[in-house]
Amino acid sequence: MNAVPGLRVVAQAADGETACALAGSAGPDIVIVDADLPDLGGAETIQRILEAGVEEVRGALLMVSAVDDNEIYAALQTGAGGVLLKNIPPDQMTAAVISAARGNMVFSPGVMSRLIDICTHRTTPLDYDGSRLATLTMREAEVLKLVAKGHGNATVAKILHISEATVKTHLNRAMGKLEISSRAQAVALSYEFGLVIPRQRVAGTPSAAHSA
Repeated sequence: MNAVPGLRVVAQAADGETACALAGSAGPDIVIVDADLPDLGGAETIQRILEAGVEEVRGALLMVSAVDDNEIYAALQTGAGGVLLKNIPPDQMTAAVISAARGNMVFSPGVMSRLIDICTHRTTPLDYDGSRLATLTMREAEVLKLVAKGHGNATVAKILHISEATVKTHLNRAMGKLEISSRAQAVALSYEFGLVIPRQRVAGTPSAAHSA
């Protein structure tokens, strides 16, 4: 990845504890975490980085995983900004990192579909008060729905005929009201509590990284 203009690997870690320490000291813009990271695992590593208040990488923590529903859901619950499969081609990994750096949620092909299925068919619901969705304004709900369908900020802005800055403002307000910290958590909540339903999903296979 160092060979890609504008991208540079600033640190590497062999275990979760080291990854947490380096996330605070190395100043990365993006953190890519293996789901099978020794000692903590991927989801807990992400959670600890966020709990430590490393704001620079908030929303830009990516989980690299095999196709495992529990790992995908755990990553989203803890605040990961996306889930990539371990066999993702290098060019798609690069595109995903660039897209995540722009504030977009990124998934390998097929992961978004799995996420929707997970959220809509779980036998154990989220430990969350769904009534908070009623506190959203109409515009905040519209933005949240489009984000939950996988659209980046620029696409949402075009659809709603508003600026990207306005999209970010509405999304941040919605996430604040819902007390969540990532776009991925917004997706999970939107599907689980019916703000978006599966039959509204756009047909086709999602791309590896949604454009900004």
